[in-house]
Amino acid sequence: MRTIRELLGCDEKVWVYLNSEETWNEFARMAATEGFHFGELPLERWKFGYVIAVHSNGEMGHLPLFVWCLSFSSGTGSCPRKVSFLSYVNDEEECLCKESGFHF
Repeated sequence: MRTIRELLGCDEKVWVYLNSEETWNEFARMAATEGFHFGELPLERWKFGYVIAVHSNGEMGHLPLFVWCLSFSSGTGSCPRKVSFLSYVNDEEECLCKESGFHF
Protein backbone atom coordinates (compact mmCIF):
# COMPACT_ATOMS: atom_id res chain seq x y z
CA MET A 1 0.00 0.00 0.00
CA ARG A 2 1.18 3.52 -0.78
CA THR A 3 2.15 5.75 2.14
CA ILE A 4 1.74 9.44 2.83
CA ARG A 5 5.53 9.81 2.98
CA GLU A 6 5.71 8.37 -0.55
CA LEU A 7 3.00 10.82 -1.59
CA LEU A 8 5.16 13.72 -0.42
CA GLY A 9 8.20 12.45 -2.30
CA CYS A 10 10.67 15.33 -2.54
CA ASP A 11 8.01 18.00 -2.07
CA GLU A 12 7.98 20.28 0.94
CA LYS A 13 4.17 20.30 1.02
CA VAL A 14 1.23 18.55 -0.69
CA TRP A 15 -2.45 19.42 -0.50
CA VAL A 16 -4.57 16.30 0.01
CA TYR A 17 -8.26 16.22 -0.96
CA LEU A 18 -10.48 13.95 1.14
CA ASN A 19 -13.89 13.37 -0.42
CA SER A 20 -15.66 11.92 2.64
CA GLU A 21 -15.38 11.18 6.34
CA GLU A 22 -14.66 7.55 5.47
CA THR A 23 -11.67 8.65 3.39
CA TRP A 24 -10.68 11.00 6.21
CA ASN A 25 -10.67 8.09 8.69
CA GLU A 26 -8.28 6.12 6.46
CA PHE A 27 -6.07 9.18 5.98
CA ALA A 28 -5.99 9.96 9.72
CA ARG A 29 -5.09 6.38 10.60
CA MET A 30 -2.25 6.34 8.07
CA ALA A 31 -1.02 9.81 9.07
CA ALA A 32 -0.85 8.92 12.76
CA THR A 33 0.93 5.64 12.01
CA GLU A 34 3.51 7.49 9.89
CA GLY A 35 4.14 10.15 12.54
CA PHE A 36 2.23 13.08 11.04
CA HIS A 37 0.44 15.42 13.46
CA PHE A 38 -1.73 18.49 13.93
CA GLY A 39 0.51 20.33 16.37
CA GLU A 40 0.19 18.77 19.81
CA LEU A 41 -3.34 17.41 19.31
CA PRO A 42 -3.78 13.69 20.00
CA LEU A 43 -5.38 11.63 17.22
CA GLU A 44 -8.76 11.43 18.96
CA ARG A 45 -9.06 15.25 18.75
CA TRP A 46 -8.30 15.49 15.02
CA LYS A 47 -11.28 16.81 13.06
CA PHE A 48 -12.45 15.95 9.55
CA GLY A 49 -11.62 18.40 6.80
CA TYR A 50 -11.86 18.14 3.03
CA VAL A 51 -8.37 19.45 2.33
CA ILE A 52 -5.27 18.91 4.43
CA ALA A 53 -1.87 20.49 3.86
CA VAL A 54 0.74 17.83 4.62
CA HIS A 55 4.29 19.06 5.25
CA SER A 56 7.49 17.06 4.97
CA ASN A 57 8.39 17.91 8.60
CA GLY A 58 5.32 15.93 9.76
CA GLU A 59 3.07 18.92 10.41
CA MET A 60 -0.44 19.01 8.97
CA GLY A 61 -3.10 21.67 8.82
CA HIS A 62 -6.58 22.22 7.45
CA LEU A 63 -6.64 24.24 4.24
CA PRO A 64 -9.59 26.65 3.95
CA LEU A 65 -11.98 25.58 1.18
CA PHE A 66 -11.92 29.04 -0.40
CA VAL A 67 -8.13 28.76 -0.82
CA TRP A 68 -8.54 25.29 -2.31
CA CYS A 69 -11.24 26.42 -4.74
CA LEU A 70 -9.38 29.59 -5.74
CA SER A 71 -6.24 27.57 -6.46
CA PHE A 72 -8.00 26.13 -9.54
CA SER A 73 -8.67 29.59 -11.02
CA SER A 74 -6.67 30.79 -13.99
CA GLY A 75 -3.91 33.21 -13.11
CA THR A 76 -3.30 31.60 -9.73
CA GLY A 77 0.36 31.42 -8.80
CA SER A 78 2.11 28.19 -8.09
CA CYS A 79 0.51 25.92 -5.51
CA PRO A 80 1.58 22.66 -3.93
CA ARG A 81 0.61 19.47 -5.73
CA LYS A 82 -3.08 18.69 -5.19
CA VAL A 83 -3.81 15.00 -4.73
CA SER A 84 -7.02 13.01 -4.34
CA PHE A 85 -6.27 10.72 -1.41
CA LEU A 86 -8.87 8.16 -2.45
CA SER A 87 -7.36 7.87 -5.93
CA TYR A 88 -3.89 7.65 -4.43
CA VAL A 89 -4.64 4.82 -1.98
CA ASN A 90 -6.58 2.95 -4.68
CA ASP A 91 -3.41 2.95 -6.80
CA GLU A 92 -5.11 4.85 -9.60
CA GLU A 93 -2.69 6.03 -12.25
CA GLU A 94 -3.97 9.61 -12.16
CA CYS A 95 -4.47 11.01 -8.68
CA LEU A 96 -3.81 14.73 -9.22
CA CYS A 97 -6.85 16.97 -8.78
CA LYS A 98 -7.82 18.89 -11.91
CA GLU A 99 -10.81 20.65 -10.29
CA SER A 100 -11.85 21.52 -6.76
CA GLY A 101 -14.70 19.03 -6.41
CA PHE A 102 -16.94 21.79 -4.99
CA HIS A 103 -19.56 23.65 -6.97
CA PHE A 104 -21.10 26.71 -5.35
